[in-house]
Amino acid sequence: MKYFSDLLVDLLINQGIEYVCFNPGASFRGIHDSLVHHPDAAVPAILMCCHEEISVAMAHGYYKASGKHMAVLVHANIGLQHASMAIFNAWCDRVPLLVLGGNGPIDAALRRPWIDWIHTSQSIDKILSGYTKWTDMPVSQAATLESVQRALKLCAAEPHAPCYVAIDSAVQEESLADGLSLPAGPVRPERLPALDDQQLAELVTQLMSAQHPVIAIDYAALDDKQAEQLLGIASLTGAAVISRNGRYNVPNTHPLVFQDHDAHLLGECDFLLALEVQDLYGLLANSGQKPHPGLYIATLGTHSLLISSWVADSQKLVCADLALHANVVASIARIAEAVQASAERRDSATQALVNERIARITAHKQVRRQALLAQVIEPADGLTIAQALIAIHEAIGHQRWVLTNTGSVTIDTLVRQLWPIERSEAYIGMSGGAGLGYGLGAAIGAAVAHKVTGRLSVNLQSDGDLLYTPSALWTLSAYDIPLLVLVINNRLYLNSKQHAERIADLRQRPSDLSNLGTSFLENEVDFVALAKTFDLYSPGSADTPAAIQEKIADCLAYMETHGKPALLEIKTL
Repeated sequence: MKYFSDLLVDLLINQGIEYVCFNPGASFRGIHDSLVHHPDAAVPAILMCCHEEISVAMAHGYYKASGKHMAVLVHANIGLQHASMAIFNAWCDRVPLLVLGGNGPIDAALRRPWIDWIHTSQSIDKILSGYTKWTDMPVSQAATLESVQRALKLCAAEPHAPCYVAIDSAVQEESLADGLSLPAGPVRPERLPALDDQQLAELVTQLMSAQHPVIAIDYAALDDKQAEQLLGIASLTGAAVISRNGRYNVPNTHPLVFQDHDAHLLGECDFLLALEVQDLYGLLANSGQKPHPGLYIATLGTHSLLISSWVADSQKLVCADLALHANVVASIARIAEAVQASAERRDSATQALVNERIARITAHKQVRRQALLAQVIEPADGLTIAQALIAIHEAIGHQRWVLTNTGSVTIDTLVRQLWPIERSEAYIGMSGGAGLGYGLGAAIGAAVAHKVTGRLSVNLQSDGDLLYTPSALWTLSAYDIPLLVLVINNRLYLNSKQHAERIADLRQRPSDLSNLGTSFLENEVDFVALAKTFDLYSPGSADTPAAIQEKIADCLAYMETHGKPALLEIKTL
């Protein structure tokens, strides 16, 4: 006999889903049974987690590393509440997730005493109403089959975001109804078009006539070919490119590319093209400079097409002179062609101005780079995070590495300034929602994606974030997922300590108590012992550049020999 949950698993396979992750729960026991007893039990592969927040974070990291879905199953209302923080991160990060939740039975006559009653919710999806693109709670086989397909279609349409479908536990366990069938193939989301001719002409006219153009890019997620097109635009126009940390977009070693914001560049900028930039006000305000009085702003992207009334992810309003909704990748190709054609018609005097502008931007970047390196090598009373990152890169630089997680704003900012990040797979951005507990799960998910590529997956894991979801180490070890976990242990919630110092200074109070309630100094965590608890290899701790390089070499040798993960604790200031 075939059951409806069997068809649901067939649908996941039909849609190309290779992995399902979950913490087990009775509300989806029908689907669980169908996964275990499917004729091809290896597809989709089950990845068990010890917390729903880990499951969602794994799917989050997996999608950003592969562009494919890892389905997530969550148990009833309690599992959904656990998962909600990670779903919020994915919403803010504009990542399409397929989250399937067990519920019910909605038919009260079918409920077991006590437990089925407290784990059944009417409108269960309302928990997520402020930070999902679409949710549904179907109550029949046909409606459920359609809802899962619709969720896949909608979450992958621009702008991306998570979708959730609650699947009635009783419906899962019903015998398969007659007349139900699978789609012919994967569902296809609608695609936004590129800029039309009129929009393109207006944009390129402004860009080509600017004296100090800047291109800012954030969540566009360009591949290497598209990055080359964007850099071609910059080179032909003499535009500086500011690459933010939403995704990898362009190689940070290019002489025209800068990270985050730059006071000098933004202060003199008279034309700003913002590509999928979520926080345009933050980009301009954090430069510390008043915008050029004649600044012309053009925006191109999808962010304003999907914002929430529950969370203020709209950011502070900046009114653009030209606001365009279009597919950024397709539009970049059109802009590149138009800029090339326009550049071929320019006179020698204009070309000389562009060349001079490029020379000035290149020199400015070199000065900034030298100042950063001088600051990094200043003596300190211990190992700084910057010094640790330099040592880590020296230890793995010969490998084709990918950063599956960059830990914190501090670590992320420094690594993008200090490491050469020149490949589209090398960097996948941060959590989006700044919700702690993301890092380890996302890194594991991304490492699962890279099992087939042979890349060295590296997790620059902050200590405080790891302590939210330490049981993710069980999943990492149980499935032999090849991931190098480097715990950057400063024994602090550094951001909270900095806020404590700031508020004390503002109130003219001593800031020497800023460690209280923000640090682990009273009871330091032994991350090496924690790793060994989960049967995870660790060569111990390191607190000097030499020790970092030596012990990373040990980890790499172990991983290559055994095909398993490894963890190194790095103690920093």
